[in-house]
Amino acid sequence: MMDVLLDYRKTAEAKEEKTFHPKAAFSKDHKRKIFFEDDHRLPYKRDVDRIVHSKPFARYSDKTQAVYLVDNDHITHRSLHVQLVSNFARGIAEILNLNLDLVEAIALGHDVGHPPFGHEGEGYLSEISLRYGNGIFTHPFQSCRIFSEIEPLNLGLLVYDGFLCHDGGLSDTKLKPLYGKTWGDHVAEKKQKLEDPDKNIFPATLEGCLVKISDTISYIGRDIEDAVGLKLIERSDVPKTILGNNNRDILNTIARDIIKLSYNQDYIAISDEIFEALKTLRNFNFKHIYANPKLKGESKKISQAYNILFDLLYEDLIKNHHSSYVWQNFCHNKLGSYTQNTTPVQVVVDFIAGMTDQFFIRTFESLIVPKRIKLS
Repeated sequence: MMDVLLDYRKTAEAKEEKTFHPKAAFSKDHKRKIFFEDDHRLPYKRDVDRIVHSKPFARYSDKTQAVYLVDNDHITHRSLHVQLVSNFARGIAEILNLNLDLVEAIALGHDVGHPPFGHEGEGYLSEISLRYGNGIFTHPFQSCRIFSEIEPLNLGLLVYDGFLCHDGGLSDTKLKPLYGKTWGDHVAEKKQKLEDPDKNIFPATLEGCLVKISDTISYIGRDIEDAVGLKLIERSDVPKTILGNNNRDILNTIARDIIKLSYNQDYIAISDEIFEALKTLRNFNFKHIYANPKLKGESKKISQAYNILFDLLYEDLIKNHHSSYVWQNFCHNKLGSYTQNTTPVQVVVDFIAGMTDQFFIRTFESLIVPKRIKLS
């Protein structure tokens, strides 16, 4: 049996050599921090499997994408968003002869660093982290941190690179990879991201560039559909562009444009017309969906809850250490390399960042809200 599995892997690697784009990410060039590769699966497929079977991936199911605290089973959560990114990007990658497994690994893992209540929660957590002198919190960095330090999976360098570089997809009409990055380059870029969260870092691969732009494309049209379904907007409100006013047309038009301009090229590109139309729709979404007053009625409470919960958890950890709530519910099963080398402030940041929306609320209610006393 082992001979069969070994033969399969050799055949699969040989197929890559014949069919892949010359600048695609080949399995033979895959790099892990801790090398161990005794498996019939190609290495990027193994990375996909590790991500999908991880606890952070499971927590996607109750993490906000754009809309929170709304009772509607059809609203996009983070779990669906990453699958939509993967689906869209893989469809294009197959035609461009790129590494589909790398595309899937980056797409499925890129958002695990998001804290409860999406980008809004990210802003609150970053403010608190700065207040404690711990520096900025930013989710692309945290996605790398989760799968390398907190719940390490020993993924490939180019997977972590894709996580770190996934934001800023509408920075230009042409995304050209910074080929040849090393682990040292990745460490330096993580530091740059913490110093300036808005810094737009280009991935090291065509696959990473494709996911980078697919991330933005995948949420623009889908968020419009959610907003129409929730009656936050009417479809007639959507600006008239060459992309249309529904997710299906938006995705189809953009995919054809990317394939046409990127085929056999060493970059991922979209046309000027598509680029401007995307920016128009994105600006519309920010004004009429993401900042819609109907969705922000609980924002002040969420901000207050973040501050109150963080302060309580931090004080409890400092005072009670191994018997604290954070230790008992988070640190107890972490590696010594994490618990011994992570400051108490960062531990609380990591704990809250990994929470789902409902676990955040349950934890707040459990620790803050008074309960009735039973005397017998």
